Amino acid sequence: MTKQTKFILAIALQVLIIFTIIIFKLSVLTGGTDILLKIEPVDPRDPLRGDYAAFQYSDISNIDPYISGGQQMSNGDTVYVVLDRNGKYWAARSIQKTKPSGENVFLKGKIASGGTESQSDILSGLGFGDSRILVVYGIEEYFIPEGAGRGFSFWNKEAAAGVVVDENGNAVLKQIYVDDKPWP
Repeated sequence: MTKQTKFILAIALQVLIIFTIIIFKLSVLTGGTDILLKIEPVDPRDPLRGDYAAFQYSDISNIDPYISGGQQMSNGDTVYVVLDRNGKYWAARSIQKTKPSGENVFLKGKIASGGTESQSDILSGLGFGDSRILVVYGIEEYFIPEGAGRGFSFWNKEAAAGVVVDENGNAVLKQIYVDDKPWP
């Protein structure tokens, strides 16, 4: 193979990967279920990446280990968080390592912390400690138009995220709402 052919193949592979990601996100958006999750904003600005909102989800990010049904969960495990509607928002009902079946709405995530790392952590995982399971879903950041994040604070406001989730638990963040109005 010539250098030119290798270069063209490398560019074509990168373009193919980008289109695959776009098509995956579009398939979730068009075929998924809309849910509303309450959020707790963390940081509205990064000098290298521009304006964005970074947050955790109030009712699904920090999960009580009691709802795991006694399953041992370790940091890095892929988990499924089954959701129940609680008023206009959705909240965690259970967390499990196997994909739920039936008509349940659920999110697929990874345990970032709070899972058991060793036998000594099992007691805290069973509730003999103050630990909670931190689950991340890949939808914890929302990029906003440049300049829209400056001087704005979510504190003392009701903030929520409109999320679309497909039948496999994959989620796409669609819109941020502040006091029931789309933001920004």
